[in-house]
Amino acid sequence: MVSHDLSKLTVVYGDKLPQSILEVLKVSDCYLVKLDEHFQFDTYELNGFPHSIIVLDSSNIGFLKHVEYRSAIKISEHEIYQEADLFVPLGFPHKETLRTIQFAIEQIQLQNQSDVLKNTLSIEKHRLKQLTEIGIALSQEKNLGRLLKKILNESQTMSDCDAVSLFLVDKADKEFPQLVFKLAQNTSIPHLAFEEKRFPLSNKSIAGYCALNNRIVNIRNAYQIAGTPYVFDSSFDKTMGYRTISILAVPITNNQQEVIGVLQFINRKLNFDTILSTEQKAKDNVIDFSESIESILVALAGQAGIAIENSLLVDSINNLLNGFVHASVTAIEQRDPTTSGHSFRVADLTVGLAESLKRTNINDYNKIIYSNNELREIRYASLLHDFGKVGVKEYVLVKPKKLRTQRLELIHYRFELEKSNCHRLAQEEIIKILHHGFDAKKIEKIKKQLAEQISTLDDMFETIISANEPSILPDGDFEHLQKIVCMPFSAFEGKNETLITQEDFDALSVRKGSLTNTERDEIQSHVVHSYNFLKQIPWTNELSKVPTFARSHHEKLDGSGYPQGLKSSEIPLASKMMSICDIFDALVAKDRPYKKALPLNIALKIINSEADDGFLDRQLVDIFMHAKVYDITQKPSYSVDWERKELMKSKSICDVNLK
Repeated sequence: MVSHDLSKLTVVYGDKLPQSILEVLKVSDCYLVKLDEHFQFDTYELNGFPHSIIVLDSSNIGFLKHVEYRSAIKISEHEIYQEADLFVPLGFPHKETLRTIQFAIEQIQLQNQSDVLKNTLSIEKHRLKQLTEIGIALSQEKNLGRLLKKILNESQTMSDCDAVSLFLVDKADKEFPQLVFKLAQNTSIPHLAFEEKRFPLSNKSIAGYCALNNRIVNIRNAYQIAGTPYVFDSSFDKTMGYRTISILAVPITNNQQEVIGVLQFINRKLNFDTILSTEQKAKDNVIDFSESIESILVALAGQAGIAIENSLLVDSINNLLNGFVHASVTAIEQRDPTTSGHSFRVADLTVGLAESLKRTNINDYNKIIYSNNELREIRYASLLHDFGKVGVKEYVLVKPKKLRTQRLELIHYRFELEKSNCHRLAQEEIIKILHHGFDAKKIEKIKKQLAEQISTLDDMFETIISANEPSILPDGDFEHLQKIVCMPFSAFEGKNETLITQEDFDALSVRKGSLTNTERDEIQSHVVHSYNFLKQIPWTNELSKVPTFARSHHEKLDGSGYPQGLKSSEIPLASKMMSICDIFDALVAKDRPYKKALPLNIALKIINSEADDGFLDRQLVDIFMHAKVYDITQKPSYSVDWERKELMKSKSICDVNLK
């Protein structure tokens, strides 16, 4: 095919054209096509090129039906010919005829220039529209992995290039920063096996030079680079049989104008759909990156930088929240180490139960599908459900027995002192007898009474030791304690007291667990403390229900729960699920000072019984059972350590897994 410059014109003429005019046209910048009466011409040379055509002689106008053309001016020698644009009558002087042809040429050129401007404006308008749409799309994408892929796809489409690569700058090691080859795609090699690679950040590579110097690199021919610190690595071309020609590397900067990455475009094409299957095809179809497309891609890189920065900011906020949650859970566990891991297990179980709803056959729940943000909200509430325990007195929080250790030691001291008093009084009686003579029977009687007193005191203390255990006591077991609380005790300075106080009696009389009513009220106040603390945090909209979910996890469907005594319809679904998981984990968790860990089957029976009694949601318990949600934490491989590490992990843009 003959290639023509856009300024050139095709002049179509027949046998009637005077030779003098033909000679003038031959030395001009025109492409001449002579037609015979059957419109015969060389279609090989004409077809496929958007010619601008001047047709001389109305008899040749039919030629236009046989070719594709961009614009045409028709000159007729017959004034009445309606399709003609200009009229040159037969016998018209040559000078005027040439002037008319010259006028036609000028009109064609003006028309072509106008078309070019219109086309350029249309392209620029389309690119600006594309850029706006891309900016909106990038700003809406919050997932960093998807965002990076979208940047690559959009930039390749806009640039009409065959391949595009994304490099990220990793400055985690300040002394030895790295350039991470993060993403690449190639239209001509669609199934290219990509593997992320890392290189030292230096001026030796094109992308490295671009990143280190924050400069655009525009290369017309990769194999003709000279006089630059960087070189083109042709290993990919040699391995894949590819041919790299034009390259454009554009730095991606953040709000502080720090380079965080590089977009590298390869082989801009005349037609985006062209496959560069051979070196010759590449040479025929690859063009330079013009100033206009360069400016567009620089703007796109700017938008990409802002989008990446925003995404990293969101991730940073999430990491901050994760760090806060981790610190909060750690604070709770340090106050009560025996419950270590409880909050993480409850969170995993609750989220697992929430995700199981959509797979159930229960109509009330199978239409509930939680979004990632909603599951995150439930997880945070579950992790922080016991945070209010930091406001509970430590001795109450970790109280293993009914009496505090110091109090039991004091009672034991009283009993020992009382036994010592009994010995002293007995010895004084014996001395009195000996002053009046030896009476063996009286002395024996005193010794027997002493032994009985000591035995009674020992039995009483054993009763206290037994009652001090946080076991379930049957009715009537408090008679001995009632006797003890009435036992007088001669304190120092002549004060008359009892061996145990009424407060001691009340603590030992607790039938279930180790807490008195006052202490239980204080423990139960932890949900109020949690709520009051959590509601002061400026949660984002998608996490705004965290305080409410955490506050309601001890509510019961019949209204007998705490702190608000809510009924079923008033309790959030997330709190109902959390309640089941909280109770389950408390039952099966490792042995604690105040209770033994229960076997799985017993724990499930208790959960089932709680539902039968109207305390827990029957349908949610059924889902918990049938979906075997409990397996999440019962598997030998389960560990909360990975969650702790995940919460504390500081993520970088270079750490994003794009597979």
